[in-house]
Amino acid sequence: MYAWEAIQQSIEYIENHDDQALSVEDLAKIANLSPYYYQRLFYRLVHKRVGEYLKLRRLAKAADQLKNSQDTILKIALDHGFLDHSHFTNAFKATYKVTPNEYRKSSVQLDHFLKPDLILNYTMIEENVPLIVEDMVLTIRKDKVTQGIELIGKRKKAPIKELGKPKINSLVELWEFNDEKNPPSVGIDVLTLTPDPEYFDYFVGFEANDQLTGDRQIIPRGEYIVCSYEAEDFEQLVNVYLYKASQYLYDTWLKEKEIETDPILIQKYFHPYTKNCFIELWAKVKEDHGVSLG
Repeated sequence: MYAWEAIQQSIEYIENHDDQALSVEDLAKIANLSPYYYQRLFYRLVHKRVGEYLKLRRLAKAADQLKNSQDTILKIALDHGFLDHSHFTNAFKATYKVTPNEYRKSSVQLDHFLKPDLILNYTMIEENVPLIVEDMVLTIRKDKVTQGIELIGKRKKAPIKELGKPKINSLVELWEFNDEKNPPSVGIDVLTLTPDPEYFDYFVGFEANDQLTGDRQIIPRGEYIVCSYEAEDFEQLVNVYLYKASQYLYDTWLKEKEIETDPILIQKYFHPYTKNCFIELWAKVKEDHGVSLG
């Protein structure tokens, strides 16, 4: 068994037993490692200390229960391993900047620290060969944009330091996919750098036509590496698999292939809120990199 597989076993155990008191010693036994090496490997692979990871996953699952049940806050706290109402509330507010009660009454969406699938760090797939990870099917191909594509929509600046961290997701207000009865077939968002190095520009919109007005954005011509992934549930596709797919594309696949990309990420959302929904991540290859298209 590879080291990452041992750590993944303990991660799966945490996911199914977050209501219990879990110690480093307990988890190390599941991974067949000493507590010392378990903690070192866990941090190296997950980038969180064991205790911090436990707290963040418990909060993520508790947040879901807050929105999808009528259970009391005390019951939810105890269901996910917190000592009492106060302990849970303090941890929730410290992480998300709102209390559990405020979150339950609001329409905000939270970004959570996701359960990692470590197989994505150690599996290289060939072009057009699907990889199945849990309920996600992921494929990578090369594509080309021969002429710039004009988009119309809305944009917002967001702090770079918040990318991938647990927080309120303030960008969902830009989306116009809320009309589930008549959603657009394809929505596109574009992430680019701003002159301020601490912020990025988040644009969301659609291909320009005579009926649309708003901010404008151009998808530049060039060669792209496209990571396509699909799942049956659109909410999971956006809130969970989006982050996992982008991490795999940038932190594993492109790095292993030694392909350099421009500081722009394009995300295309196809058929939201349907059983045929899928997303494509488009990473623009640097023009002087010379990646050949098959």
